[in-house]
Amino acid sequence: MTSEARASILDAAFRLFLENGYDGTSLARILTEVPYSKGALYHHFESKEALLEAVIERFFTASVTQPEQTRPSTPSALAHRLVDDYVDAIESIATVATPLAYYAFLTAVAPRIQPALHAARAHVADELTASIASVMPSEHESAARDIAGDLMALVEGSGMLDVLQQRLPDRRHLHERVDELLRVHLSARGVDLQVME
Repeated sequence: MTSEARASILDAAFRLFLENGYDGTSLARILTEVPYSKGALYHHFESKEALLEAVIERFFTASVTQPEQTRPSTPSALAHRLVDDYVDAIESIATVATPLAYYAFLTAVAPRIQPALHAARAHVADELTASIASVMPSEHESAARDIAGDLMALVEGSGMLDVLQQRLPDRRHLHERVDELLRVHLSARGVDLQVME
C-alpha cells in the first residue's frame, strides 16, 4: 500500500474518531470511507489501537517531535512557533470537525495515548526551557522551566477558552500575549530583551 493510501486511511480514521469517538468507530466503518480492503488496512495497522497511535502521531505529536523545518532557537521565536503549531493544529482540525470535538476526542482517548502526549509536551517544555535558560543570567537559569511552563499554559489555556466559546484561537492575540509574558519574566530577571528575539 502506498503512503498516499496510508494517509487516506489516517485521514478517514481521524475524521471518524472526531465525529463518533474512538469507541464508536469500527475498522469496518473506516473502510467504508476509503477505497481499500481490510487486508490493505491491516498491512499498515495491525489493530485499531495501532491506527489510533498513528493518528495521534500524525495529527498531534509529529509537528513537535519531527518538525519538517528547523525550529527556531531564540525564546521569542520559539514561543511564536508554539503559538503557530497550536493554532495550525486547531485550524486544520476545524476543517474536519469542531475544535470542541478535538478536545472531546483527546479526553476520551487520553488514557491510551498519555505517553505519546506526555512525551511531546515534555519535548516542547525542554526546548523552551533550554532556549530561555540560554539568555538568562546563571543565577536565574533555574526559573527557565517555570517560564516555559507559563508560556505553555498560556497558549493551551487561551486556546481552550476560545474553543469552549466555539471560536478559533486568535493567533495575533496569542503572539502578543507570549511576547508580554516573556518581557515581564525576563526583564524581572535583568535580561536584555533584545536577546529574546
